[in-house]
Amino acid sequence: MGHLDARTTTTRRLRRGMALAACTALLGLTACGAGDEAGTGAGGAQEPATATKEQSGGGQRTDGAESGDDADTDAGSGDDEGAGDQEEGAPGAAGERTRILLVTDLGIDETSGDGAPNLANDDLAALLAEPFGGTAECADELLVERGQSAGCVGPTSPDDTAPTQEWVASTVAVPHEDGLESGYRVAVLFSTGTELPEEASELTQENVLLTGLGQGSMFGAEPLGAEEVADATLQTLTSENAYVPVAGLADWSEVTCEDGLDFEEFGTTDCTATTAEGDSWQLHVAPGAFADGDQGLLVGIGSPTDV
Repeated sequence: MGHLDARTTTTRRLRRGMALAACTALLGLTACGAGDEAGTGAGGAQEPATATKEQSGGGQRTDGAESGDDADTDAGSGDDEGAGDQEEGAPGAAGERTRILLVTDLGIDETSGDGAPNLANDDLAALLAEPFGGTAECADELLVERGQSAGCVGPTSPDDTAPTQEWVASTVAVPHEDGLESGYRVAVLFSTGTELPEEASELTQENVLLTGLGQGSMFGAEPLGAEEVADATLQTLTSENAYVPVAGLADWSEVTCEDGLDFEEFGTTDCTATTAEGDSWQLHVAPGAFADGDQGLLVGIGSPTDV
């Protein structure tokens, strides 16, 4: 009986050892598979920074949709990391973005000759609320002169149940209908927050004229490279659907940008636009998270003497 018990114990130990080896092998295969998946798709791409009129076509909406697919994939693979950020109190992606409204029709007479007119606080609130079909409140009137601002509270969505948001109304300039050399018209740029970020202050400079264009709902879902910004900027300059069309004001042929844009940060990147005649215009390009339309770019056009 003693010999039988010893053989039985030895057999059991052998079986346990074989089972442990098999499990270790299976775990090793799983770990190797996970490591291979994690190591794929990490190659970078060079980003040229120039777009020409011939290259710029109508494909930007397609590009925006593709970047949206990538954003979904990244969001799915980084759930744990994102959750960690939120646990530390960092706001979500939607909360990070500065939303904007560019209002070019103020309903006032700028040629009265009695100095810069004022927008009463109720009239300013109506301009903010109109795109959403809701109501808004502004604490002060706005002097319609570049560099002035006023605080407001209003909606960010046509959804009546959505919470209200603080906005700041900044007086800006847009191109005159008769051409870039013919002066400007005063407009109002609404942006979420209590003040326009310092990184976007170039948009309110005295010699900068604003326009913009939506590029698609998923445009800017991921950071844009310099070439993508240049291409979308050229489309903004040449589109008849821009907030303030400037396609007929110059024969825009090429845009070159120094850096890309991240829509999580409302600031400008410097670009240069060239016309067919060889003239150059300094541009200040910012993310266009338009609250009343598709995502796109807000483009500030400087004077040729800036370049």
